[in-house]
Amino acid sequence: MSGEKTEQPTGKKLREAREKGDVAHSKDFTQTLLVLAMFGYMLGNAHGIVESLGRLILLPSTLVGMPFERALPVALDAALREAVALVLPFVLIVLIVGMFSEFLQVGVLLAFEKLKPSAKKLNVMANLKNMFSKKSLVELLKSLIKIAFLSVLVTLVVRDALPELMAVPHSGLAGLEAGVGGMMRTLVVNIAFAYVVISLADFVWQRMQYRKGLMMSKEEIKQEFKEMEGDPHIKHKRKHLHQEMVMHGAVANTRKASVLVTNPTHLAIAIYYEPGETPLPVVLAKGEGALAEQMMKAAREAGVPVMQNIPLARALMADAQADQYIPSELIEPVAEVLRLVRKMAADPEQQP
Repeated sequence: MSGEKTEQPTGKKLREAREKGDVAHSKDFTQTLLVLAMFGYMLGNAHGIVESLGRLILLPSTLVGMPFERALPVALDAALREAVALVLPFVLIVLIVGMFSEFLQVGVLLAFEKLKPSAKKLNVMANLKNMFSKKSLVELLKSLIKIAFLSVLVTLVVRDALPELMAVPHSGLAGLEAGVGGMMRTLVVNIAFAYVVISLADFVWQRMQYRKGLMMSKEEIKQEFKEMEGDPHIKHKRKHLHQEMVMHGAVANTRKASVLVTNPTHLAIAIYYEPGETPLPVVLAKGEGALAEQMMKAAREAGVPVMQNIPLARALMADAQADQYIPSELIEPVAEVLRLVRKMAADPEQQP
């Protein structure tokens, strides 16, 4: 049936969707980059983070014996400094990696239409329908699977590290760093790997669903084609491309001509004749105005004779067709021009 959406979206449909802010987007991909960046920072700066946490833990002990009125501002100032030093890098990671992830997925996109107020956004029934749509249910199922998978992963890692964790109370800070640190490294690596696998699967899934959502019926494609045919901008662009193709072909054919007949500046007709190869002279190209000037320039560069013959140029422009033999009534004047060209080739001092 013509109403079935069986066709891939056209370039126009994809552009219009993008202008509206409707693009393929994977939240899991962004989350994975954030997790990798944060874990990378934590592993690379683990010593500094531990020291900062240690200073926060030991802060109250440094204020023992100090009057409360003096200890409070000192404690707040020190705690604020340590908290900012701990939290600020993570805030920057979220901002920078978040923007970088969006750029990787959708590029530079300014979709102001998404910001426009719409009555649909306030429609309770429409919002409820979206909450229980197929897409929302799929997202819920994905989240549940991800939570279950990560829970099992954390459980297995903690279970394997349980003997070292049980020994921590008897081994002091060194045991804490060895036991907990080793477990955290294992946990980080496994969670990062799991996030990468999940995000890649979601990345592919989102793009497949995006393309599927923009599928078109044959009737929609026909209608779009009709609209584009009537678009004055499309018509102008097509006409411009056609003119460029004609000009390029005419100039290229001029370089192969035996003679270029002009009037002398506004008309140019390229003629080819080789005895034994063509029974009659052939019109390779015709040009007026700017195209004629380009043909004359190309002829001079290629060493093609340029002959000024106003009556013949006008007659050829009016009656001759490109890529065809010259009209029978113009055989004699064209033959005269060709004889003159051969005579000039034999005697370069001879002028037309």
